[in-house]
This record gives sequence, C-alpha cells and structure tokens, in this order.
Amino acid sequence: MEKGGKGVRVTSWRMGHDQGPRRAWPINPDAASRLIKKAERPVLVVGSAIEEVDGLIDIAVRVSKTGIPIAATGHSIKFFADKDVDVAEVNVVEITNMLTDPEWEGLDGQGKPDLVIILGVNLDLTNQTFSTLKNFTDIPGLNISRYYNTNATYSFPNLDNELWLEYLNQLCEKLESE
Repeated sequence: MEKGGKGVRVTSWRMGHDQGPRRAWPINPDAASRLIKKAERPVLVVGSAIEEVDGLIDIAVRVSKTGIPIAATGHSIKFFADKDVDVAEVNVVEITNMLTDPEWEGLDGQGKPDLVIILGVNLDLTNQTFSTLKNFTDIPGLNISRYYNTNATYSFPNLDNELWLEYLNQLCEKLESE
C-alpha cells in the first residue's frame, strides 16, 4: 500500500483496471469476516486458479463449512468432489449475468445472494464481474483474492502469497468462531 495524503491509497495490480470515481475499500480479515457474517445469503465464487497455490482449496472448503455455498467456475468443481460441501458448477460469465437478473432466485432457488465473494478467479474476469455488480446491481462484492480489485466494493490489498495465505487463514478462523 502506498501512503497517499491523509490515508492509505491502494492501487490496482493492473493499471487498466483503475476505472471511475468509486474504488474498493481496502479490507483486512477482521473487517471481511464481519461483513460476511452480516450477510444473509453470501456466495463464494471460486475459480480454477485455486489449484495454483497450496492451501487455497482447503481455504475454500473451510469458508464453505461455515454455511457459505460455493459457485465453482472453470474446472474448479473437481476439487470439491470429495469435500462434502455445498457446491454448484457455474460459469463466471453466467453467474455474473444471473446476478444482474432481478428475477433470479440464487443457486438454490431460495433467494439471490446479498454478498459475492471471489477467490481464485482469473484477474480480468474478476474485474469484469465486479464492474458489472458495481454498475448494474446493488449486490456488494468482496475480493479475497491476492490482488486488489478497484471494481469490488471491498478488497484485500495487493499481497504476496505468504501474507495472503495468512489473511485467508485469519478470515477462516474468524468465520469459524461463533
């Protein structure tokens, strides 16, 4: 994070992703856990990049075990086959479009998600998903991936792998504690 005037300014990992006057609030694991616990119908959108860093599949499973369903995109569904978690297979573009549909009742038919959390989805797809949510819905987006995303409502800052895994483990610990 760069010092910027009175507060802290976080910049997007990719220069072209800094668009518009509204930027994501940088968030830490404690604030992220409070935000998730406050949501009534959060959903975790997981991409195939979770296989690229050891421990991410276990993080997604831990988050899901707290009652948050997983929308598995790409080929990530295969990582949850034997994990006993609530998971649905869906394309990133498809779920993004469904979230903009006022008639859609969610993955389980019980109601639209009120918080979209993204982990391990391609950076450009993540950016476009959050841009769509920001501009065409009232659903907040939480980016818990490694790179800060300006189009999310809330986002972890840019982190190295070690600190990112620490953030994710702290988030899981806070979600698991009741």
